[in-house]
Amino acid sequence: MRVSFNEKALDEAEEAARWYRENGGAVPARAFAQELRRVVELAAGQPGIGAPGLRGTNRLYFKRFPYTLIFRNQDSSIRVIAIAHQSRRPGYWGGRR
Repeated sequence: MRVSFNEKALDEAEEAARWYRENGGAVPARAFAQELRRVVELAAGQPGIGAPGLRGTNRLYFKRFPYTLIFRNQDSSIRVIAIAHQSRRPGYWGGRR
């Protein structure tokens, strides 16, 4: 299944990886990137997975990090709307496509 990212979601992923790199080093940053990849692949491989969210989205929670993948199923693809920190501004991504 095809995966596309909202530009701001990509920025969020980069910001989180940068934070882990600056505050923990290369190992946590790499672990974050691997977990992001795992969650995106899970969403792409199992359409409809995840908890229902706002505005037709689904949510998948990261295992080792306080982040949630917010995505929409769109025909034969998924659109990643946000990579949201679980303790910051709930629903801020609501207007994204």
